[in-house]
Amino acid sequence: MSHSVLTFIAKVKPDKVAELEQLLAEIADSLLEQTHLPFPKLTLLHFASLFLSKDETYGVTLVFENNFDGPLDAYLKELYCHAADGLHRIYSCCVDYPASSTADREQMLGYLRAHVVRPNAYHIGNPGRTAARIAQEAQLRDLLECTADTLTCSGHPKLPAQDLRQQLQAAVKRQPEFSWAANTRPRLSWAERVIPVITFWGTIVLAGLIILFFWQVTIPLILLYLVVLRWKERHDPVWIGAAQHDHVGQLTQREDRTHTFQNHMASFAIVKPGLFRLLTLRAVLWFVNLKARTAIHGELSGIPSIHFAHWSLIDGGRRLLFVSNFDGSWENYLDDFIDKASPGLTAIWSNTVDFPRTRFLIKGGARDGSRFKADARAYQVYTNVWYSAYRDLTVQSIDANSALREDLYQPLAPAGVQTWLQRL
Repeated sequence: MSHSVLTFIAKVKPDKVAELEQLLAEIADSLLEQTHLPFPKLTLLHFASLFLSKDETYGVTLVFENNFDGPLDAYLKELYCHAADGLHRIYSCCVDYPASSTADREQMLGYLRAHVVRPNAYHIGNPGRTAARIAQEAQLRDLLECTADTLTCSGHPKLPAQDLRQQLQAAVKRQPEFSWAANTRPRLSWAERVIPVITFWGTIVLAGLIILFFWQVTIPLILLYLVVLRWKERHDPVWIGAAQHDHVGQLTQREDRTHTFQNHMASFAIVKPGLFRLLTLRAVLWFVNLKARTAIHGELSGIPSIHFAHWSLIDGGRRLLFVSNFDGSWENYLDDFIDKASPGLTAIWSNTVDFPRTRFLIKGGARDGSRFKADARAYQVYTNVWYSAYRDLTVQSIDANSALREDLYQPLAPAGVQTWLQRL
């Protein structure tokens, strides 16, 4: 199953900003019960958010983030079916919205299609799992845990591992609503696993061959690029301030609101002026996206907590939008970036204004932890509405649930049985 990661981005009418903020506040205050955007009815949806960027140059921008299963048209059909009223009220506050009522289906959906922004780079923490499958496998885990607790509680004789597993299998078989558990399908097809790896390493080998065979041209160009890059890195202004206290206070109101501390982050950074920086950023994002397609085991550059994340160049390449849905606190999330992924992180954001001083694109930068965090907070925007289809699950627990389901009826050696039981 393929996933779609995208945003709908529209400009807000200046005289409608307050009205839109009030509407988004109403949606957020009763997120699971409100009827404007009944997210729980959207069976294809994993994560969604709505937030506003207020910028003196670009005006007020509304971003509607969506991470869902399958193609756009199927999702738009479901979105219109359940949320036409909310969509109409929201986008009536936006520039050039053509629909006069919810009955104008094609105009509404045409407007959304016209405002789709697909990412330059993205990451999916649990590829191949639909929202429905994730929910099913979480329910299966609950059944297995409850049954195991009953079978191993005080007063019951201790069962050998293989006998306990057989009892658990029998408990699942007794529940007709869990008949799907026997139909195990691979998370990803062979092609989905192998082709990205071949593409990534093939690209590196091809680039190496081009440099080798055309070294008389490529080596001088590379050296010239590095000279220009270092000159810019030495002369780019670096912000040494701190994020405003009130702004940080507003951001933290929306953080750590779920049982497992799932969180959302969105930021708008200004791309440094000039074609040099824009082309560098596009190349880096292209490479990051190529590498991210090979990350199929829940980690991106060693970071195991990202459900969905993406980077998009908007406003003609003048701004960089970053959106992420992740496990844990904001502080720990950025610490992971610093400790495990600082070269890639620096290569991306060093092309945006105010980023800490860098060397040769990937050195320094995010390693200046305090300045990096202050810069991240300064450009982070308040998330008006945020929805997660599985608020109590982490990237790692989703993978563990899939492993439980996939090995439920598979023949396992004694060591494999122990490993399977330890996942409970």
